[in-house]
Amino acid sequence: MFNNNKNIFTLFNILILSVLIRLGFSVSVSNIGDCPPIPARSNGPASIRDLRPDDIKVIGALGDSIMAGFALEGINTDTGGTGLLNLSSITEFRGKSWGIGGDEGAVTLANFVKHYNSSLEGSAVGKHFVFFCSEEKDDDCKYKPDVDILDGAISGGIAKTLDKELDYLIPRMTRLPNVNFVTDWKMITIQIGSNDQCASCSDNNTDVTVDAYAGYVDAAIERIRNNIPRVIVNLVGTFNVSGVYDLTTGQEYCHPFFNNPDWIINRVECACFQGTEQDRANMDTLSAQYSAKLHEIYQKYNAQQSDEFAITFNPALNLNIGNLPLKALSNVDCFHPGKLAHEWVAKIVWNNLFKSQAEKPKEILNYDENLEIYCPTESDTIRID
Repeated sequence: MFNNNKNIFTLFNILILSVLIRLGFSVSVSNIGDCPPIPARSNGPASIRDLRPDDIKVIGALGDSIMAGFALEGINTDTGGTGLLNLSSITEFRGKSWGIGGDEGAVTLANFVKHYNSSLEGSAVGKHFVFFCSEEKDDDCKYKPDVDILDGAISGGIAKTLDKELDYLIPRMTRLPNVNFVTDWKMITIQIGSNDQCASCSDNNTDVTVDAYAGYVDAAIERIRNNIPRVIVNLVGTFNVSGVYDLTTGQEYCHPFFNNPDWIINRVECACFQGTEQDRANMDTLSAQYSAKLHEIYQKYNAQQSDEFAITFNPALNLNIGNLPLKALSNVDCFHPGKLAHEWVAKIVWNNLFKSQAEKPKEILNYDENLEIYCPTESDTIRID
């Protein structure tokens, strides 16, 4: 009886939201499942400038260990886990990654799109052990195509790695069942730059300079434009990784080596965390320069948009990483975002898809576990201006 009443209430709630949306009111909800469907159009979009979420049939992603969902679930200490020896320490939870995860119930960009197009293809599902790729070899990336699907992210990746990720993504996309590679509309999300910032303190840092970073990202987008028809690139900016350093100092939550709060794993993972305060300040400067270059790249391609290719840009410098609650970080290393942070980013990027560049928030965004999800209307398109 309770379940029946709950279902009736849900249907009634969706009906009310549908009426509000039809009347032109802006509606946001706590769960994407509460958003009413968009009334179907008799014809598809005339061009990419008319693209709605229900038009997207294929979704893909490029990036680093964050997009791969590395250590997202953290260490489960309630089931006899032994800290660093827990298998979650070396696992990529790709099905829950904020940009491409397709696990049932996961709060992700891909699942938001799927709410409006149930035939969406490309979302990653499940998990597997982490893999790394060398720069010297062309075919050493041990993707798990049945899990990764169109998540081309590589743990440890920098902007230079995007080309290798496309070596996987493009052929895999052409072979997806139930997909017409030529006519179906696609969205590829790119977010890269955290490892680039951390590598800026190493002796061999020529691949992570501002110009090198921008060149690699630009080349990846150009390759997408030349090889993938009917695609919108969802370019997401960098955030200030340095905020993690002070946030995690002296925290046992982070499972430090030998239980010494000063020996946190993120100090090993990020070379600049082993340096001075000035090194970390330089990371922030570099992140701002990266973001400025990404905006220039967006402007360049926005001026060259066609009926079948466009780019949207979501700034991320205003995400206050240093203000995150510890529980939003993975307790494996207190470097990678945990499930809560992934969900937060997914909501922000989704909401921004329906805002013009001028409308996207510029103020500092502190973590909000209760951030609501925007329900697009029949007239809402993915904004590329």
